[in-house]
Amino acid sequence: MDPKPLAAPSLGSWPADIWYLVFKLLSPAEFRALCRVNKMFCALAEPFLYSKIQWIWLTVRLPATFLRFLETLISKPYLATYITDIHLGGDTFRYQEFRRPVPIIPIPDEDLEEPIAFIRRTGVPFADMWIQELHNRTIDAFVALLLAQTPNLKSLYLGHNFTQNSLLTGMVLRSSICEPADHRLPNFEHLRDVYFLLADSSDMVPGEKVQAAANPLPFFYVPNLKHMSASIENPDTFTWPAAHPPVASNLKSLDLNWVRETYLGELLSATPTLETLRWHWYFDSGVEDQFITKTLDLDRLTAAMSHVRGTLTDLTISAEVSIGGSDQFYPAMRIMGSLQEMVEFDALKKLQIPWPLLVGFTKDLKRLQDVMPKNIESLTITDDLRLQNEDRIKRDLPVWDWTHSAIVDVLRLWMKDWKTCTPHLRRVSLVISVLEYEPDDWASKLTHQLGVLSDQSGVQLELINMTGEM
Repeated sequence: MDPKPLAAPSLGSWPADIWYLVFKLLSPAEFRALCRVNKMFCALAEPFLYSKIQWIWLTVRLPATFLRFLETLISKPYLATYITDIHLGGDTFRYQEFRRPVPIIPIPDEDLEEPIAFIRRTGVPFADMWIQELHNRTIDAFVALLLAQTPNLKSLYLGHNFTQNSLLTGMVLRSSICEPADHRLPNFEHLRDVYFLLADSSDMVPGEKVQAAANPLPFFYVPNLKHMSASIENPDTFTWPAAHPPVASNLKSLDLNWVRETYLGELLSATPTLETLRWHWYFDSGVEDQFITKTLDLDRLTAAMSHVRGTLTDLTISAEVSIGGSDQFYPAMRIMGSLQEMVEFDALKKLQIPWPLLVGFTKDLKRLQDVMPKNIESLTITDDLRLQNEDRIKRDLPVWDWTHSAIVDVLRLWMKDWKTCTPHLRRVSLVISVLEYEPDDWASKLTHQLGVLSDQSGVQLELINMTGEM
């Protein structure tokens, strides 16, 4: 008797790990197609389809796809538990020429019943305010709703369109992270990466202050956070949002805007294992107050960074003055103190920094080796702040007095004994533009000078020409 042929195994009998190997090769469009096949395929594909959410808001009107996504989450809130990555980008409403209120979200009243019930269940004390903002259809209320339903979130990116008015989002973050026992909200224990930047001060209407922006400080309490880029304001009195200061023991990379050197130390004191720091200093007359002043205090800066001197390997400092208020020219600023204490930052190997922070605005006898970390391997010098006080009206404040040849002279002095003071040095890059009164062939001459010095010293010196001229 011939044996009966064995029945082919059904797709539903395949192990989950086999499905994973197949599904990780598919595109979002293919996941959407699978969700329409049958319930089994839908159940398998949905976690992949909703794991990464990305929208770039490029138009004045809210993208229709984002609206449909919100409507889907409102009707099926369990889908939010699959989300691990949220990227909501766009800066349509950032620039002054396009400044206008962020548009509302046109969702019918009947579709708000389930979100309102969810908000009530969270038990947050600001539930009435949150519900009112839902009725007002503000983007802030819906972003807060989205975050409140994503317990497995690993990466969060919120662009300027989604942070311009973000008070509720900040309140949800504080309740979720700093008061998790009191409310039915996720604690974001899986969160690894955060990008939460507000509009630059230069993009604001002169004199405008951010009144409804979220405070990113709760993120410092997230136990597994590894990287954060954030805009942090300068309050009258600095306080952490919980009863105790955080210890961000897993935070390795930090990119900070807005916060000045006065409060930078408060933040860095909470990052005992930080390896990479990027800090942006900014000033314009339109936002000047008791903290945002025209003075960059290097003594305070080094004191702030001393909290991470034992772990910091990569430091980038940028500085900017911008036309604001009633200014017609780039405003004047001053630099106080010095970076001499940075010599003892033994772990620091890579440094990018404006030239004036190293040796000031005027040519004198300051030496690079007096401020250079002893174990530095790669140095990038920028010409940030070269346009400050360009109208020279502020007689009591300095102007950029450096020429390319004078810069090379300072480098040449360092190269004479770099093996003694910075024995691990391998590369020095100049990222500069044409300076006042320089000849048309400045770039080729400077490149030649650096090449000669490189051959003599054994250290690679290069010009990164920001003007594109040769």
